[in-house]
Amino acid sequence: MFKKIFLLVLVALSVPAFAQNYQKSLGWDWDDDRWHWKTGQPFIEVNWGFGSPDHKKLYSKFSDVGLAEIKLGFANYDDPYDEGIQYFEMKYAFLSQIANKLQSGKRKLSELPSEMLRFGFGRRDGYGYNFDNIKILPYVQSAIGWSKIEMKDWPVSVMLASSMQNALDDTEILKRYDKNFRFGTINEGGINFSFGMVSLNAGYEATVIFPRYVFWKHLGSYAIEMAGLRALDKFIDEVIDASPLAGPIVNFLLKNGYNYAFYSLKKEKMNWPFNTETPITYETIKLGITFTF
Repeated sequence: MFKKIFLLVLVALSVPAFAQNYQKSLGWDWDDDRWHWKTGQPFIEVNWGFGSPDHKKLYSKFSDVGLAEIKLGFANYDDPYDEGIQYFEMKYAFLSQIANKLQSGKRKLSELPSEMLRFGFGRRDGYGYNFDNIKILPYVQSAIGWSKIEMKDWPVSVMLASSMQNALDDTEILKRYDKNFRFGTINEGGINFSFGMVSLNAGYEATVIFPRYVFWKHLGSYAIEMAGLRALDKFIDEVIDASPLAGPIVNFLLKNGYNYAFYSLKKEKMNWPFNTETPITYETIKLGITFTF
């Protein structure tokens, strides 16, 4: 309940800002190049990690998975403030494999093994601390992707006969994903330590994979989500103007907290607050290395 109240308050606070832009267009003017590509410093990033798939309506349990991922993109860094605070933005394309065979733990016989291939496009940004020999960059990251899940076993073959109906119901849910590309959203929060050309990353990723795509409900959900983020942007701008040193931490905590709260609501309804289906979700701890040229 607290999450819902928090999100609704942010959306309500953002309405006046959007009303000012209404006269400039027939709808909301996002005044944002969130998904517009532009050149900058090329980078290559390699990530690996481990995580857990989930579906709130499945009686069965997925086996834990490992992740291997590569990103190619461009990074841009604004001139730092007097206190060494610097805005940064990275836009990229990515390719990932998420599978049981990529994690070191042994699968339990009662758990469902799976593999997933995904690709998509993302954006990472934030405010960081620019020191002489190191940059510390807490970041907020969002992406869209297309994922193909392939089940390596099915509920009927791993569950007891007494739970056969649950197994059959689970199988019907999973068949909608199996060997089909499905659209989804990805959010991540983390920190990047940059030592010139080489950077080390650590992050926590939350993924939502839709069983089907419902355009208008997704558009409405996305508009609500972005409205809250725009309200946070305005507040964070005021914080940075008043106390630049606090800006990177405030930006990191507020935006990642908001994104995770919104993700938590989408675990039940894929296009919250609209009455939509329950998606498959993944939560993954990630480590990575980035080479910036």
